[in-house]
Amino acid sequence: MIDKKTHSHKEIFEYYYFPLKKIFKIRYGVAPCLKKNTTAIFLLLHGRSEFIEKYKTVAKQLQEKGFQVISPDWRGQGLSSRELENRHKGHISRFDEYVEDLEALYSSVIEPQGLPVYILAHSMGGHIALRFMSKNPLKIEKAVLASPMIDIAIPAMMKPVSKFISKRVSKTPFAKKYTLGSEDYSIGRAKFKGNNLCHDPENYWIIHNEIGNNPDLALGGVTWGWLNAAFESIEILKHDDIIDKIITPILMVSAQKDAVVSPKAQERLSRKLPDCRFISIKGAFHELLFEESKITALFWDAFDRFINE
Repeated sequence: MIDKKTHSHKEIFEYYYFPLKKIFKIRYGVAPCLKKNTTAIFLLLHGRSEFIEKYKTVAKQLQEKGFQVISPDWRGQGLSSRELENRHKGHISRFDEYVEDLEALYSSVIEPQGLPVYILAHSMGGHIALRFMSKNPLKIEKAVLASPMIDIAIPAMMKPVSKFISKRVSKTPFAKKYTLGSEDYSIGRAKFKGNNLCHDPENYWIIHNEIGNNPDLALGGVTWGWLNAAFESIEILKHDDIIDKIITPILMVSAQKDAVVSPKAQERLSRKLPDCRFISIKGAFHELLFEESKITALFWDAFDRFINE
């Protein structure tokens, strides 16, 4: 563990940084196991625009189930190094960089502990987890993927156009420009009524309250470069030779009313994966881990059955 930063009695995480090359630092949080002896580690991987602080309640549940929790901020998010001068722009050149960062965290922080490792991942984190498990098929005991980003929810008529434009623009200086409709984060645009992320008002405001406490956590929309990188990585996950290497037992939990990523793509992939069970939670929006209690209860029941069997 490198360069310990902040911890207070109100936090369940201790925060650290580790260096990547010469210019990047990745922040990660460690929530220690509450039992005398740690028997396993849960790698908690969040989605695009998110950060460790949002997942305190999720990490606490994993702690109470007897696990140590380790959770990184992806490069370009949270308090990890940002890619661009405008820190609000969500940018990446290749999703391989996310995977490589996760591999670096695993080898430098997790592997030396010599403990079994599990994954709980949401949305983009689920996508990166699948890419990681394909490259590292024996390093994860089991993985639970909540609303994984197998494909982006874009109208069928618009998808070819979006892919074509993003591919072309990503090869120009405009790769670092916002996509149409994307802009810097603003609390003024946050409205619970009519949102398509979750049904729980208190949980909806967690991310915005944390940004209010530390504005440096904020992230806005995506660049053309990020969008093209996402489309390219989505295509990689369609290749049978990649899918066949993902031998880790997986529980894939889909939100029936997801308007951010595609439930149909999740179900299609689940049928191709070597060891995957798929469930869909009726009426749920994208953020399954922050949904209303009747939905999160269904999620955690399925989680417990899968992990404990």
